[in-house]
Amino acid sequence: MLIHNAAILGSITDHIRGPLNIAEMAEVFNVNTLGSLRVTQAMLPLLLQGQTKLIVDISSEAGSIKQCSRDGWFAYCVSKAALNMQARLIHNRLKQEGGQVILVHPGWVQSYMRGKLDASADLTPGASEQHIAARIDP
Repeated sequence: MLIHNAAILGSITDHIRGPLNIAEMAEVFNVNTLGSLRVTQAMLPLLLQGQTKLIVDISSEAGSIKQCSRDGWFAYCVSKAALNMQARLIHNRLKQEGGQVILVHPGWVQSYMRGKLDASADLTPGASEQHIAARIDP
């Protein structure tokens, strides 16, 4: 099993009528989307030797096109939407070899992604981890 959990946030105040930090967006995309692609490609031979053959991508509701109500958060939202498509493409290929990719939204987690603890979030890291573990327990 391979779990992709690394992500960075980027600016949440950028919007189409304001300045857009394209360099920062590229960095967020590089970490949140292409980082998991590079790791998957590097680890794929080992993964396919295992019994589970499962890749878990920790995504976000921020990557959902249908449910989107934001008008900003460009870097994070676009990177997670791209991660969702990337996961689907990889899944479509791996299912031919007995593997699968699943996407998991961890919920609104008390984290330091905004530079300080977001204690107003619904879930503790432990509660989110239990939710994720229950979904992926082989």
